[in-house]
Amino acid sequence: MLANNYFCTLNAKIMKGILPTYCRTMGYTLLILCVFLPLMMFMFGMINDSNLLFTKASVKLLIWFSLFMIFLAKVKNENEETAKIRVKAICYAIYLLGIYYIVMLVRGVYDGNLEEADNSIAIVYMAFNVLCLEFGIQKSKVDKLFKK
Repeated sequence: MLANNYFCTLNAKIMKGILPTYCRTMGYTLLILCVFLPLMMFMFGMINDSNLLFTKASVKLLIWFSLFMIFLAKVKNENEETAKIRVKAICYAIYLLGIYYIVMLVRGVYDGNLEEADNSIAIVYMAFNVLCLEFGIQKSKVDKLFKK
């Protein structure tokens, strides 16, 4: 596979999880709360013009924090292969971030609003990291299952 041999040549380097395994569950729980809690707050009239900026910044910070918790938490059966998957996830996330940024720049030029491309780019990067990590871990599990 071209991507494994050429684009992501970090086979010797590993990145182990540094947080306990329950941080994955806490991260996903916090992420779900970050999505639905502002909607509930808006429905009950708790968000208005005076606290909208603070609420938006707080939600972005909590989303960033929860994605880091998910990405840096150990997996149930953490081993060297899982640590290598974490490094590959970073590589693939960088490529996806580049594609996303180019698409958003082209879209911004088309719409006449270039600031749209820079909106929450770090959160998108961490989301790509988590998605690539989860895909890699699930792929590894399926490969192990069929090799037996």
